[in-house]
Amino acid sequence: MSAFASKGFNANAYLALRPTYNKALLDWLLEYHVGQRTYAADIACGPGTFTTDIAKRFNSVVGVDPSPSMIESATRDASTRGLSNIEYMMGSGEKLPLEAGSVDMLTVMQGVHWFRIQEFLAESLRVLRPDGTLAMVGYGYPQISNWPDEMGGLGFSQKLATDRFMLEPYWDKGFRLIDDMYAPLLSEMQTNGCFKDIRHVGFPTAASAAANNIAILPETWIDSKAMSFDAFRAYLKTWSAYKAWKDAHPEDRDIIDAYFDKHQQEFGISGDNNVTVTWPLFAIVARKSL
Repeated sequence: MSAFASKGFNANAYLALRPTYNKALLDWLLEYHVGQRTYAADIACGPGTFTTDIAKRFNSVVGVDPSPSMIESATRDASTRGLSNIEYMMGSGEKLPLEAGSVDMLTVMQGVHWFRIQEFLAESLRVLRPDGTLAMVGYGYPQISNWPDEMGGLGFSQKLATDRFMLEPYWDKGFRLIDDMYAPLLSEMQTNGCFKDIRHVGFPTAASAAANNIAILPETWIDSKAMSFDAFRAYLKTWSAYKAWKDAHPEDRDIIDAYFDKHQQEFGISGDNNVTVTWPLFAIVARKSL
């Protein structure tokens, strides 16, 4: 079970602070998708960030997540939005609470790295109808696009995430899929033999994308966010690695606060200074073979 399903996780903060997907994502997926739009499933749905978008384009949608607080937050949000065609239920990627051959499109947004991949792919094939779409979208470390180079700029959050003396030891081992932009997952699907029309796409153009033979999208699927430096600090505290660090060091000085305070003092940065945050993204989409 992920850190998000553990006691003390704040799903409301996750919903408020995490990046959101724009219209271009669903438009692209629906252009790729073939057949009916009767029933979609959003797995590792979290607080329903993308589930609510799908609900506007499919007859009915189910969101599945192992975290009770996520399900509670998602249900409340759907009710507030007046979306009556969404159902949320507890479940895991390895044992989906869905009928065989019932799903037209199955999505996973920034969640597939939590799964045991072979079991999840088998479950996806079980619940998808023939020609049904499987879409797995992820994003990398947030980048501050309007920040001075001497303060880390694009690498500010990446250092926090990947330094072995900071949060690197606290990521789930599956998070390497994120670092590799889902390339190992692509190989797994290609050798599976039960998927067709597999596409590996991403944004923006980058050397890592070229190295992994990722097709570059014409536009991003994730909106940039303008926020205060304090809000960016709060966003990084929604990371699962931070939750794992907190659980392991309940009496220590907060590791993210220490990192931010150091940089703010060194560069004279105020917590209410505005920053613009962007996220590099990548995705694998495929259809279930007949």
